Amino acid sequence: MTELIYFASASAFALGCQAYDTYMTEKGLKAGVAIEGNSWLVGPKPSALALSLRDVPITLLTAIPALVAFHFDNTGLFYASLAGPIAVGIKHILGGRSWAALLNIKK
Repeated sequence: MTELIYFASASAFALGCQAYDTYMTEKGLKAGVAIEGNSWLVGPKPSALALSLRDVPITLLTAIPALVAFHFDNTGLFYASLAGPIAVGIKHILGGRSWAALLNIKK
């Protein structure tokens, strides 16, 4: 049961950070301070929906190794695999903070 709480927490962290990055990206694009740096599949000025359709599946895919490890009752691998969603979440925090810094420069 504890593992499921850790898994849900790591996944919620990653998805929450992705939502923050999407929000800040959309805000920055509307303000015209920059263009999207990771334009893969979405172009330089994507909508929030396009960003979510690109990033949410990738974020969820990082959680699959933890689910597989949990299924096969490999506790060590399970906890190590939680680093995937957490790392993706941190990447999105950094992206959102970059947009926030650009928005502060514009003001």
